[in-house]
Amino acid sequence: MAGRTFEAPGGKTGSLRLLRLLLAASVLVPLLLFGAIAWHDYEEVKRETGRNTAKTAQILHEHMTKVFDTLKQVMDRVDERSRGMSWEEVAGSYELHLFLKGLERELEQVGAIGLVAPDGRVMGASRTFPVGNHSIADRAYFRDQAAADRGLLVSEGVRSNITGRQTFTISRRRSTPDGRFDGLIVATVDPDYFASFYQRVLDERNEVVSIFRADGSLLIRYPILPPERTLVLRPDRGLLHYAAQSPEGVYRAYGQGDGVERYFGYKKVDGYPVYVVYAIPMREVRAIWMRNVAVYAAGALPATLALALIAWLALARTRSEAAAMRRWAEEVRNREVLEEALRQSQKMEALGQLTGGVAHDFNNLLTAAQSNLQLLSRHLAEEGRRYLGGAAAALERAEKLTRQLLSFSRQEAVNPTVIEVGHALRQMEDLLERSIRADIALDWAIADGPLAVEVDPVQFELAVLNLVLNARDAMPMGGRIRISAAPGAQPDTVDIAVADTGRGMPPEVLARAFEPFFTTKPLDKGTGLGLSMVYGFARQSGGGAEIESSPGQGTRVTLTLPATAKPLPAASPAPSAAPAAARPVRVLVVEDNALVLMAIVEGLEQEGFTVETAEHGAAALQILERDQTFDMVVSDVVMPYGVSGIDLVRRIRERWPRIPVLLASGYSPESLATMGADTAAVLAKPFTPDQLAMRIRALLVHEAA
Repeated sequence: MAGRTFEAPGGKTGSLRLLRLLLAASVLVPLLLFGAIAWHDYEEVKRETGRNTAKTAQILHEHMTKVFDTLKQVMDRVDERSRGMSWEEVAGSYELHLFLKGLERELEQVGAIGLVAPDGRVMGASRTFPVGNHSIADRAYFRDQAAADRGLLVSEGVRSNITGRQTFTISRRRSTPDGRFDGLIVATVDPDYFASFYQRVLDERNEVVSIFRADGSLLIRYPILPPERTLVLRPDRGLLHYAAQSPEGVYRAYGQGDGVERYFGYKKVDGYPVYVVYAIPMREVRAIWMRNVAVYAAGALPATLALALIAWLALARTRSEAAAMRRWAEEVRNREVLEEALRQSQKMEALGQLTGGVAHDFNNLLTAAQSNLQLLSRHLAEEGRRYLGGAAAALERAEKLTRQLLSFSRQEAVNPTVIEVGHALRQMEDLLERSIRADIALDWAIADGPLAVEVDPVQFELAVLNLVLNARDAMPMGGRIRISAAPGAQPDTVDIAVADTGRGMPPEVLARAFEPFFTTKPLDKGTGLGLSMVYGFARQSGGGAEIESSPGQGTRVTLTLPATAKPLPAASPAPSAAPAAARPVRVLVVEDNALVLMAIVEGLEQEGFTVETAEHGAAALQILERDQTFDMVVSDVVMPYGVSGIDLVRRIRERWPRIPVLLASGYSPESLATMGADTAAVLAKPFTPDQLAMRIRALLVHEAA
């Protein structure tokens, strides 16, 4: 047995080598496979991010296109509405102001709308009336449009002269037959609207949406940049570099404003030198990829890793597609809402254009119908009158409907009246209590004795209400408001003060508190006109106003009004019949509607009046030239041939001031006062013959007194 040796079998050695290889492979292959899958996934995430970036940019581009199209339609409507108006008419037209204001309220993307004269002065605006002394002659877009017709021009980002907020402006020339420059139509875009829209659309992954002009000027950015930061793009890199090669695309770069690396998707808005840019930071892309890698690393076996990879890719792809679909559906819904809002605004505009005609024609028809029903009832027995009740009730409902259609804001005419301040304030107590919150107490300190002033009672109440509302807004956490009235420190004056325990004003705010349009409240919480209206009322009433305030010490506003020794107006006596006249009362009726004229004449004659008629204002003046013995003139307001009821009132006051005039119209007395008929009595249409006769007799009694 000596000399024998044993060798390991070759098969076993090979098996060990194979095991070592398999062991190494079991480490290296999964690592290589993991690295390859991770690298592939990283590239796929970047590609997917690029696709999503392009899709989002497309959605935002469609939204911006719709905004510009809407603004163009708005400016076309303003051009059509103001066509043929001189700049003096534009500046003095309250109806045009209401039209502009209505457009601004209907479209939330519009910040303000204005009409600018060729010298740069803002003559009409949606925010204010009258506009005041505001000019944009220093704006680059105004100079560009004045030099040549630039079509629909997008300005660079500017700070508004009126609101002081950063915005940008869309402008176009006002249409003229010969193409000459006759001023601009301008509309500012509200950045808050875009911020709100982007906040709803984006996924809150530190995404950025920017709107740039083709020259690199920033118009809109979300999130909003701090006021001290500005951003103007360089032409040799980033957006301007790629935009020079293609109107849309996706690229990866470092942000020029903050140096953050991002994926950028951009697209030029069709027809405008404006680009919509959507950006997502690379750190968000890497975060998505790292989440994927963590999922892969959690697997123990290649099969589990493969299954997890397949499942995650399918899920990630589905999530991405679902998110894109959600954004697309949201954009479709928003577009439908915008289209519906535009249709609604067009419908309301058409209704507004019809309202003036309804005010005149429908009231005329109601007047004729009611008058004839009343005249008919006089000739019927009691049984017959009963059947007229339903028709009369229907006409009353029609009258109420007409008044509801004509319920617009009215400018109050000044009507000074002697009032007792303490009594007037006490009458407002319930109104003021309802105007404040439950966490605010209202105290009163009204001195004994008479405190008589001569002011417009309505404006007085509005001034006090404005001061109480300002005091309420200055105390968001609750507090106390004190209203006091006492003889003033100056002789023959009365002081009315409203004091609060709110946060007060710093000196720089206090110095400007009475300025029109100056406010520290948010845009949708105040106009800056409350205190200026109070100041204007005090000055118009012959007095003044002053504010005492300091931070943390509250505010006290004092109105100083001239005291008066005039007696308080006596209570109006009950209407009494006019004394029997020695001769019939002669009335000249001026009315262009034949049905109304017939009903008025028949009714007055049955009441014992002697009536002569004229079908329009010019005919009435001819009659008055030859015969001035009329006791009363009853006239419509809207009439043909160049002499309206307002013109007739003025001429009668100039030529024959002895003859009283009664205007019959669907316009409110306040509206007629602003038209220049404040010296004429008014009877609102529709009316019956009895009402007209009673009003004429009351006026004759008043004239006789």
